Amino acid sequence: MEEDQTMDFCGITQALWKSYFSLDRGEFESIFEWLDENCSIIGTGKHEFYLDRASFHQALMQEAEQREAVAFQFKDLWCRQRRLSLDVCLVYGGLDIWWEKEDKTVYIDMSSRYSILYHRIGGIWKVVHIHQSVPNVEQAPGEYYPKRLSDQVESARRLALRMEDLALRDGLTQLYNYRGLEKMWSTWDEAESWIFVADLDDFKSINDTYGHLAGNHVLKRISGRLRKTMRSGDVVCRMGGDEFVLLCGAVGGRAEAGHLAERIISEVKQEAGELRHPVSLSVGGVPISGGEPLECAVARADAVLYTVKRTTKDGYLLGT
Repeated sequence: MEEDQTMDFCGITQALWKSYFSLDRGEFESIFEWLDENCSIIGTGKHEFYLDRASFHQALMQEAEQREAVAFQFKDLWCRQRRLSLDVCLVYGGLDIWWEKEDKTVYIDMSSRYSILYHRIGGIWKVVHIHQSVPNVEQAPGEYYPKRLSDQVESARRLALRMEDLALRDGLTQLYNYRGLEKMWSTWDEAESWIFVADLDDFKSINDTYGHLAGNHVLKRISGRLRKTMRSGDVVCRMGGDEFVLLCGAVGGRAEAGHLAERIISEVKQEAGELRHPVSLSVGGVPISGGEPLECAVARADAVLYTVKRTTKDGYLLGT
């Protein structure tokens, strides 16, 4: 009885699994020596439900003919045993196997869980039940039931939209990047619209004197102020470095555009006053011509901007 109490059911179970995944039919036969004739077995396939040893034996022999030269490799095989009584022991655990065909046409990578019930019948230990299952690949962590297909499609759609939006954003400031500006331009209403190119004055000195982390902080603060200053329908884009493009719809004529440029500069000055490294802004703006390519509009506004940069700085100029 003492020897029976220390019986290594985990070792037996691991040996049975290795025999099951072996190509040797002699190894298969060693499995059946452990199975009770009324052993019930539930496998991972929809059809794998066997109510006795004979039906499982028949199915396993058929499976052996289909395995060809499959040589399963164990990535992991673990188990725990729990004695439920003097005559019953439960073993449970998990296994990971893989195999790849030389021509790469077949690849197997399976992770499953199992439980095996041993019962001593007439003084002899036999396996009376085996249950193997594969986790549902569609079930998210912490989810009790897998989502319906419609929910999965909607979740995938939201993720795709999120990834698309990230591709249109500048990583530092979260403003639109030039790709995002191009997308907005493709459907933009040009009526009374203006495009402004803005550049921080002497920004390079901040990077050179205080380092790029300080410069990044300034860029994020100024970007946040620009986003708050512009109307909800306007587009604020970081072209790169310290240059921004502002796409503004239904502005009106030159007087209205001038008031908007003044407000932008004023708001940036107010934000700069709260920074450790004050900066100013130069702005160049032009009205958008019907059917004009984005590159041409940006180039025209950029040329006006650099007239400001070469002269007064900290101000604006409007072109035609």
